[in-house]
Amino acid sequence: MKKYLTLGIILYSALLFGQNWDIISNVNHVYDIEKAGDNIFFSSWSGVVQISGDNALPLSEMEEIRHINTGNGLISNDIRNLTMIDTPQSLWMGTSSNGISILNETNLQNVGMEIGFPTLRINRILEVNSRILVASSAGLLEYYYMSEVNFPFLLHRYDDQTTGGALPNSNISDILLTENNYLYLAYNGGISYTHIDSLGVSSAWHILSQNSPIPNISKYLISNNSQKLAIAAGNTIYITDPDLSPTTWDLINIYYGGVSRNISSIKLSEQNQLWVAYGNWDEDLLTYTTVDDTLMTMIDLNSNEVQHFIREQDGMGFYPISIIKEIEGEIYLGTWGNGIARFRNGAWEFYDPDNIAFPKITMITTDHNNALWFCSGYRGDLVVRKGTMGVSVFKDGSWQGFQRHNSPLHSDNILAIEVDSRNRKWFGAWYSSLPFGRGLTIYDDATESWLYADANGFREWNHATENWSTVLSNYPSLLSSTIAGLHLDKHDNMLVLCYDGGVTVLDKNDQLVGEFQVPGSDRQLVTSAYHNGRQYFIGTSRDVGLSIWNDDSIPETNGPHWLTQIPPELKSGDIYGVVSVETSNGGWQHFIASGSGLYMWDEYNWYLYDVYIKRQRYNFAYGRWENDTLYYEDEERIFGSIHTSPTCIYADPFGRIWVGSISNGITMFDPVTERFTNYYQGKSPLLSNHISTLGYDPLQGRLLIGTGDGLNTLRIGLTTKPDIPLGTLRAYPNPFHPDGVNTTQIANLPQDSMPAGDNECRVYSASGNLVAKLKENPFARFEWDGRNSSGDIVSSGVYYFVVSDKDGKIKRGKLAVIR
Repeated sequence: MKKYLTLGIILYSALLFGQNWDIISNVNHVYDIEKAGDNIFFSSWSGVVQISGDNALPLSEMEEIRHINTGNGLISNDIRNLTMIDTPQSLWMGTSSNGISILNETNLQNVGMEIGFPTLRINRILEVNSRILVASSAGLLEYYYMSEVNFPFLLHRYDDQTTGGALPNSNISDILLTENNYLYLAYNGGISYTHIDSLGVSSAWHILSQNSPIPNISKYLISNNSQKLAIAAGNTIYITDPDLSPTTWDLINIYYGGVSRNISSIKLSEQNQLWVAYGNWDEDLLTYTTVDDTLMTMIDLNSNEVQHFIREQDGMGFYPISIIKEIEGEIYLGTWGNGIARFRNGAWEFYDPDNIAFPKITMITTDHNNALWFCSGYRGDLVVRKGTMGVSVFKDGSWQGFQRHNSPLHSDNILAIEVDSRNRKWFGAWYSSLPFGRGLTIYDDATESWLYADANGFREWNHATENWSTVLSNYPSLLSSTIAGLHLDKHDNMLVLCYDGGVTVLDKNDQLVGEFQVPGSDRQLVTSAYHNGRQYFIGTSRDVGLSIWNDDSIPETNGPHWLTQIPPELKSGDIYGVVSVETSNGGWQHFIASGSGLYMWDEYNWYLYDVYIKRQRYNFAYGRWENDTLYYEDEERIFGSIHTSPTCIYADPFGRIWVGSISNGITMFDPVTERFTNYYQGKSPLLSNHISTLGYDPLQGRLLIGTGDGLNTLRIGLTTKPDIPLGTLRAYPNPFHPDGVNTTQIANLPQDSMPAGDNECRVYSASGNLVAKLKENPFARFEWDGRNSSGDIVSSGVYYFVVSDKDGKIKRGKLAVIR
């Protein structure tokens, strides 16, 4: 097992280094856990994580080896179950709706209906000798491997017709094999069983619920040890002998303190301890809800001792427990928000990954101290999958999450973030029926102070009473308590976009500067705003589209500066954002991401970029679009020639325009070369082709790409290099095969950035002759195309590079050239 794990790490690291990509997501919401030697795997709604370390180490001291997800080949990020298969050695990863991914010694396979899977929903996987049993939504599937064939074959499928009616529901939620080789299958409405050697004999199948006190309900949980079989049905657990002889049952009612609890997981350990976790699972929202702070109960069936584990007591975390497993005689927990835990030496130890608080990212911003802020909100008073989980920040090398339960943040449905001139963070929320669940909060992390504002006015947080004050005097109120967006203009005024009310404008001291509404709109569904020091661009959602105040003054509802000539396609639908860039001749280009396409206004003409015609110009006299610029043959086209809709837009510090799409990743437009470059799944390790938001990390020079499945980052160039010394120089690729187009890059590790100031790099031949002087690229690396100072590609051999910093300190390295 270790052999192929090491190989996978090398391939994965090389991929991300070569393409300058990284992947960040939330993995502490755990579905399943597996262990192989010193390696522990756990699956989440964001893929699979492998951690490793000496078995004697506490979980918290184990090291993350890799994170497998859709960005590096996984068929789906939503991995519900894990099973180590011995023959051949592999890790099977079952998904909720995409089949199975199999990690083996040589590659990562994604398998589904093409090899006989009648369904793509995989609920449980079990290896029995040389056979692999898969509990799915289409029955029990039996697979095997043929000699020297590296993919599994379907041997049998067991359902109602092949079991003599003893498997009346094909949606098998769980399976287990007892010590005496009886196979139990749980499904909606019952439990069936048969001997493992009699799977193909229909008369050998039986329905357990017909001959037992177990009620007919929609969900069962099953567990066993060498002595007993346990079945959870409702809030009662039924325990009997695994061979059902004699057919006597012990009943344990999980009802105490006057509270009835839903059971999320059970485990009957070899020590005859029954572990029971609580939580009600919502498949639509991917959330657990609990009725009180009791997370789990342990019942010792030998002594009848009962122990309850309470939230944030006795070493427990805050979040519900999703799965309980016994691995090598120890109890492991998967939690829905605190990673994994293990009970050892009478205490709980956790591996809770330091990661972003949620997968679904809807907005990104960077504050004055280069901390990165993310939110996960939604337009509506609903909880959504993988989102509506507050705010997360990456600051000083670690992550922190803000939710209603752990901070004064007023709502978990935050869909707008902005940083004001005082470096305070503004969080805007959609309207909610919860007390103080709407409007916005303002957080000053320098003083740990909080303000709350809505249509009734401002309040401040009292840390002593842990509550909001009464309405403050001398503060304004907002036009509406539904906040769809926030934007800081070039005059340090905050534009608060009040969906259904208009725009409230506040100065840096939170005093009212003005209020305005968008002309021609009865609903005022304002969702975006942008100020470039020349104009204010105001966007709405399914209202009046784009409006432009063609002046640097604060817009007025009935003022004289509203632009009247805007193409009709931009006067309806959704406006997702606007960015402006100054041209080399002193002009301006304003790019608009709309649900109907990517547009540009140069203050004279309007243009539309399209897949077939590169750029069209709008003729107001004839009311039509006319061809302006065509694509060259083999030129890369917007969104990779796929018809899709923009979702967000960002102008990087180097003047390039990045546009996210709803279905085909990102397109980058360089206004200087007027060329598009595209990034999408298959061409890049994007977690998803649906891009929700974009941002920039100035410390790492990375574009931040928000998706519904997490965060991708792409190195696009540094604006400021860190003050670091020369460390270890590494060339990649090495050996290098120059062909006149590709390059090798020389990086300074571990920071992957050359020191601040002017650095030089010289390349020498093995005989000591100077071959080339290199220039530092925007990624703070040196780059060589394999040519000498005369422009000719060098011959094969070993070459030496010498890098010197501004203080004259030197580091050396070597690389091989192969032609």
